[in-house]
Amino acid sequence: MSAFLRGWWVLWCWVVFGMSGVRGFAQGLPDVERLLEGNDIGRTEEGYEEMVRTLVYLAHHPLDINRVGFDSLKMLFLLSDSQADNLLRFRERHGRFTHAQELLLVRGFGERDLENILPFIVVGDGEREPGERFRRSRQEVLARVRARLPASEGYRRYYPYEFALKKDYEAKLRNRFHGPPLGTLVRYGYRSGRGWQAGVTLENDAGEGYFSRHQRAGFDFLSAHVQAEGGGVLRRAVAGDFRVRWGQGLVAWGGFAAGKSDVAIGNEKSGGGIAAYTSADENGYLRGAAVTLAPARQVECDLFFSLKRPDGTLAAGDTAAVSLYEGGYHRNDNECAKKRTLKERTGGVAVRWNTRFFRAGVHVLGYGITPRLLPGSRIHQRYNDSGRRRCLVGVDYKTAFRGVYLFGETAWSEEGAVATLNGVRTGFSWCSLAFLYRRYGKRYASRYASGFGEYAHTANEEGIYGGLEASPVENLKLSFYADAFRFFAPRYLATHPGWGWEVLGTLVYARPAAEHTLRYKREARPEDLAGGSPAVRRKEEWRYQYTRPATGCFEWRTRLSVSRYAKGEVRECGYMIAQDVLYASRRGRLRMQGRVAWFDTDSYQSRIYAYENNVLYGYSFPAFYGRGVRTYVNLSWRPCRGVTCYVKSGFTFYPGRESAGSGVNRVEGDKQGDVTLQLRWSF
Repeated sequence: MSAFLRGWWVLWCWVVFGMSGVRGFAQGLPDVERLLEGNDIGRTEEGYEEMVRTLVYLAHHPLDINRVGFDSLKMLFLLSDSQADNLLRFRERHGRFTHAQELLLVRGFGERDLENILPFIVVGDGEREPGERFRRSRQEVLARVRARLPASEGYRRYYPYEFALKKDYEAKLRNRFHGPPLGTLVRYGYRSGRGWQAGVTLENDAGEGYFSRHQRAGFDFLSAHVQAEGGGVLRRAVAGDFRVRWGQGLVAWGGFAAGKSDVAIGNEKSGGGIAAYTSADENGYLRGAAVTLAPARQVECDLFFSLKRPDGTLAAGDTAAVSLYEGGYHRNDNECAKKRTLKERTGGVAVRWNTRFFRAGVHVLGYGITPRLLPGSRIHQRYNDSGRRRCLVGVDYKTAFRGVYLFGETAWSEEGAVATLNGVRTGFSWCSLAFLYRRYGKRYASRYASGFGEYAHTANEEGIYGGLEASPVENLKLSFYADAFRFFAPRYLATHPGWGWEVLGTLVYARPAAEHTLRYKREARPEDLAGGSPAVRRKEEWRYQYTRPATGCFEWRTRLSVSRYAKGEVRECGYMIAQDVLYASRRGRLRMQGRVAWFDTDSYQSRIYAYENNVLYGYSFPAFYGRGVRTYVNLSWRPCRGVTCYVKSGFTFYPGRESAGSGVNRVEGDKQGDVTLQLRWSF
């Protein structure tokens, strides 16, 4: 094995240093790694897929920067709220743009910002192009296969003679996976130039069976939708699977939701109402019908109804569900027993009033789950959502006055619990500031909420957030935020109410020849010690990245990450050194990203997350802990127009480790591999 590692090291050094004298060029898609790290997508596959899908759509339907507003600019993800404000203010003062390079005159825009968004914007004359709504239709067929080696414990075959007791043998059979160690995804999408859209998604995780008694339809997850858009009273209609985004997310918000991230001033949400659901995530969707109406000028109204069968763990007698099951896996008898055991009815209505000076909305959401959910036996579960006849009402607003922007939302539940979020942001010639205050009652609960906060549940939390973005000198950017928060009741891993704080600072110095990025994050949260007594868990992360464009086709990056962890008497640390090489042919038909990384951490507590390039729409943000080496290569090849082939292959070596994981996911040995194949046909 050591010879293999030495061979990889020699090859990598040759590629990196042998090509270091050449200069790079802008590629079609932006740096997805920056998108992930800048928007904190490390723990949500759905958010990442939506970001990439939106950018692919904008590559074919770019935004006209001479007539789009703030909400449309938020679709670019790469721009902070302050950059969007500065762009709109510059356009108002100096008139329309005549060339995209003029964006460099906007305060806070640099060469890298322009390079990232250039594929998704156009400079129009400010007038709607004749026949713009009648663009040519587009279709996409996507097929993906992925596998991991060696196979985990769940695929192992068992025989009666291996067990002394019959019940032990039967228990192992209930845990054994039904399908092969191969995950598959098949997707078809259609979008016409007249506002029609339709799609079908079929997905199986590795280990899930095909056309078995548990998967009679062949695939574990099936999703479909049809969407129509118009310019009259009926603005949008969706049948099938869809999502809802209202206000600041305190009542309902599906899909990507900006949180605390390197984009310190990017916390304001721009609710788009209803939209078709195109992700492969098995939890964040509604299923039924929805419409958006425009009964009067400057007034829009959303109405929807949903009926679906979520997964749940049933209690004795099947009269109540202990909890929702949101893992999405249905690989063995135990997991399949939780599939579609509940019934959920959801309905909602929203009215939005848009004027030149302010925007306001009222949202009402109601849902019920049968059988009802039990709160759970642990102390932090006492205020869990019962799913029984829930009704929530929210009011949101947005307004601006002389460069000061105000936004917020307040919501009430049928039990009288209140959740509120209010923010303000403003900008000066060289910096921008933002402040947010949030208070979510411990009894407030909405199954579809996703408000800004420390946790995703939008409950049991109060906090004050402050963000700063500054460009004090040319080529230098600074972003910083500080967040202080407290909890009214116990939370997961903390049996006592407590408080915490978090700070993050990022410094970027960009020159044409190279870019330096320094990132520091420190956080403190309440957590219990092993005996149950309260304590404070502290974690600290340092990251430095050096990026140098290399010749016409190559670019290389070097990264050092360091983490430190402390709780009670425990002190741990870890580090990772990664070398990346990126290649793109001059015509863009062949692209390659590769990495060799060395990591060493004391345990899982001092783990380090590192994004990996993957196939289009694919997601890979693993956590590395222990000691080992990780290497991967990701290729995309376009042999002809409309057809793209993707291959991603990775290998991880853990010297001295006998196994990894636990239970049915336990893998024997010190080596692990993964491979993903994908074919995309767009026409």
